[in-house]
Amino acid sequence: MKLIITDSIEKHELSALERVFSLSVIKVAAIKSLKGPGENIKNSISIPKTILRKIYITSSSGAGRAMFLLQIEAEKAILVIIRQKKDKQIGANMAVENPKFKKVLERNLDLIIRDLEVGKYKEYDLESQIAI
Repeated sequence: MKLIITDSIEKHELSALERVFSLSVIKVAAIKSLKGPGENIKNSISIPKTILRKIYITSSSGAGRAMFLLQIEAEKAILVIIRQKKDKQIGANMAVENPKFKKVLERNLDLIIRDLEVGKYKEYDLESQIAI
């Protein structure tokens, strides 16, 4: 199992939250999303052989929501969005019906596709996290 974080997502999503959600918290969330818990989200952009899954996350610094683009057969979770629960515009309402969320989702998916095409991403092995 692998977690992929593209350079654009690291810059736009993670940089502001690195003190709230550590990489190990994100890895645990990625494992959970690959194993099934979480809520599948409709995607307005069709990416073959993938699904979007929202999952609740917690850390010692607070609660939040993360969304992963999952390639189930390849066992890869690509971080799309991560927000604190107290982010009222998006974190508390990660649904396609929320226009602010939908705009961020579509932007981030476009950024992810571009980053993946040119190799601008980091890949993390999740096998060592499974015992958690």
